[in-house]
Amino acid sequence: MGAIDPRVPDAGVAAPQTDAIDMEPKTTSAGPVLRRASSLVGLRTLAFVLVIAATSLYLLERLEPVLRPLLIAILLSYLFLPAYTRLRRYMRPIFSFLIIAVGISLGLQGLARMVYRDVVLINHNLPRYLMREAELEGHVRQLSKSLLPWLQRPRSMESAGESEDSLTIELSQRIVRGAATAFMTVFFESIVVAFYMIFLLQSASRLPNRIRSSFSPERARGILEITQSINRAISEYLVVKVKASLLVGIPVGLACWAFGITGAVTWGMITFFGNFLPYLGALVAIVPPLVLAFLEFPTFGPPILFALILLSIHGVTANLIEPTMTGKALGLSPLIVLIGLAFWSLLWGFVGMVLAVPMTVIFKIVLEQTPATRPLALLISEDE
Repeated sequence: MGAIDPRVPDAGVAAPQTDAIDMEPKTTSAGPVLRRASSLVGLRTLAFVLVIAATSLYLLERLEPVLRPLLIAILLSYLFLPAYTRLRRYMRPIFSFLIIAVGISLGLQGLARMVYRDVVLINHNLPRYLMREAELEGHVRQLSKSLLPWLQRPRSMESAGESEDSLTIELSQRIVRGAATAFMTVFFESIVVAFYMIFLLQSASRLPNRIRSSFSPERARGILEITQSINRAISEYLVVKVKASLLVGIPVGLACWAFGITGAVTWGMITFFGNFLPYLGALVAIVPPLVLAFLEFPTFGPPILFALILLSIHGVTANLIEPTMTGKALGLSPLIVLIGLAFWSLLWGFVGMVLAVPMTVIFKIVLEQTPATRPLALLISEDE
């Protein structure tokens, strides 16, 4: 009973602390290694992201002939999906496809033909515009002669006349060639867009059944709710934006027609597409027809009245009608809008500028639908 087991330590004797002493150097020596490993992981992630971004930019630029009509077809599919759904109630799907696709293709080609006719007419009137421009320049020179005489520079009339004639011929040829090239581009691209839309609308009608057959009922129900909310928000935004653009494009075209400005259809279309460009679209839509008005009228009264009407149309639409229709739920930060315009215009030119804001808004709508990405949507939203 009184024997003490040597394997059991005495309660009064302190246990040796060799384990604790041995563990401290191991912990301190592992710290730098862990930090170095985490930094390497961060560098690898950064390099991976940069490689993906560079590859995406390269593919977007190189695949422009394929991706540009595809994105246009996707946006048009969102616009015409409700009409396609209604048409399917009365006819077979193939006839619904054909009606929508052929209608869009013929509509785009008809608009392109009218724009080409306006460009040819403007080119025909180019000598008259140059004469009026020389007359306005003379008035400006006479005005500046009394106010700023040091700006006057003598020039040879013969050399000036020869240079103006050569410039007129060169400018006329460039306008006609550019208009013909744009017309052929719109003609062929509208056909490609129509084919894309046929398959997109067909796939959209079959997508819910494929999701239900691929996932469990609960999972499929959740996926369908998210996709339907995204599709509904995108479709509502595009429909409202197109209506607002029509409300500013049609009055501008009618005002040009009422004042006798050449190219009323062209200026109405430019105003329609310019409404998709915040901060820049109004400037692009107002300046060309206003300059043409000063060149076509012999006095300054009608052009000034025409300018006031254009400013009133854009002001009422931008400040009253469109905010009432769209609200502020889809507002984007001005910095994000400018970055998107610069990025897509660098890649795809004017078409990229028109598609920049709708694609950015669609990206924001997709981010808002899931809780994990909702903070990113708030970051690119307009500050309230």
